[in-house]
Amino acid sequence: MQQFGKYGSFANFRSAMDTALSSHLAATPKSAATQKYRIEHCRRVAKIGRRLADAENMGAAEAAWLEIGCLLHDIGKWDAQIPVDHGRAGALVVKDLLEKAQITAEEYPLAAQVVQGIAMHVDGQWNPRADEGSDTNKAGQPYLYFSNSPTLLARVIGECDDIDRYSVYRIHDTLRYVDFLAKSTAEQISWIEEYLAHLESISATPRHTPHTQQWWEENIDFQICFFQKLRAEIS
Repeated sequence: MQQFGKYGSFANFRSAMDTALSSHLAATPKSAATQKYRIEHCRRVAKIGRRLADAENMGAAEAAWLEIGCLLHDIGKWDAQIPVDHGRAGALVVKDLLEKAQITAEEYPLAAQVVQGIAMHVDGQWNPRADEGSDTNKAGQPYLYFSNSPTLLARVIGECDDIDRYSVYRIHDTLRYVDFLAKSTAEQISWIEEYLAHLESISATPRHTPHTQQWWEENIDFQICFFQKLRAEIS
């Protein structure tokens, strides 16, 4: 049986990490609704990660760590100086959590892959960006550097995140975010046209497993269908 540091069982470890996620994201001046959305998003991505692990017949250890990586992927959402760096900021938080849990890279090599996957989940770059990014988080802590190329486990954390970001739930959140109902009909149609162009541009993004590719394409196709119908109804 796997041991997860001082927590022993995976159930105890996962529960502790869920509590850490909620506590960290709640310790921010963001609104309660914003905090709630981010926590629930992380939990949905964790479900996608577990579903992927089952679909791809991953081993028990890899499946467990993928779920943890997906659960914690956005824990640094508001810790970065620049939004594009929030994965790298989150990697610092998760590394600290794993050390406190008495889990080391030597003890669990998969843990190090998860930290790298969180660091790179936003833009695919696991080391600090040389262009628009920064070298440290808001607290001045330097971001981690990784010398090794990411494994499949590291890469699919971001892909599970993307699948949720273009889910049915996200349609509602996107329309709320752009204040769709406050727009004039002409503005609504213009916004839909731009968003459809965006969906078309990302629809062929390659993924690293058959199932993340399938689920990604299904979600994008559904959104395209939804917004095409919405445009037709209001035109």
